[in-house]
Amino acid sequence: MSEWFEDWFASEQYLNVYKHRDQKDALLLLDLIHKTISLKKDFLILDAACGAGRYSNLLLQRGYKVIGFDLSLPLLKIAKAEAEKIFGENIYFKSDIRTTKLKMKFNLILNVFTSFGYFVTDEENFSFINNSITFLKKKGYFVFDYINKQYLIDNLIPYSQKKVDGYLIEEKRKIENQRVIKEIDISKGRERNSFTESVKLYSPKILFEKFSKSGYKIIDVFGSYKGESFSENNSSRLIIIGQNEQ
Repeated sequence: MSEWFEDWFASEQYLNVYKHRDQKDALLLLDLIHKTISLKKDFLILDAACGAGRYSNLLLQRGYKVIGFDLSLPLLKIAKAEAEKIFGENIYFKSDIRTTKLKMKFNLILNVFTSFGYFVTDEENFSFINNSITFLKKKGYFVFDYINKQYLIDNLIPYSQKKVDGYLIEEKRKIENQRVIKEIDISKGRERNSFTESVKLYSPKILFEKFSKSGYKIIDVFGSYKGESFSENNSSRLIIIGQNEQ
């Protein structure tokens, strides 16, 4: 039996549901990284769980050296097509973030836009963070962008609907067993498809501890892409910037 993200990220409807996302947040996050760690053009950057390449292709456009990987072949196909327009060659490869092994050493690793917490066990969810230090250069950086658990719980929207390209998209959300679960129904005429998202919710305290135990010094924490200070009750995002101390 396939896992929820394999079905969902391979579907044509996935990009319809998230069609509202544009480059605005990606640009804000890039500017925030620039201000925080003095991003240099000779940095080698890894975009882990890159999806359709929204962020890594933006970095390519700005002249950075980027490599990205994801488990979803349909999303990688989109990312690859855009990268080839910009760069003239493919910078992407398929890999499972739980088992990714790399011989290269990077200056910066990105795990952004909530590409974390998809798996059943804590061991699986934290496997990449634990292993990432081995393919990060000394004094290299890890930028981790995730939902803020308490804010999400306090501001959860149980039901919403919208229309995109003639499709009715209905989304039901709930918190269950420390996970935020979204049931997505997509219909158009007699056509109907259902998908699920399930993301484990971790507290900032646990995440800080995991990064520290993995060999990172946390040099900054933000609560939004605009660089606002993090507040456990008021921030929608949890953005951690760690540096390799090994």
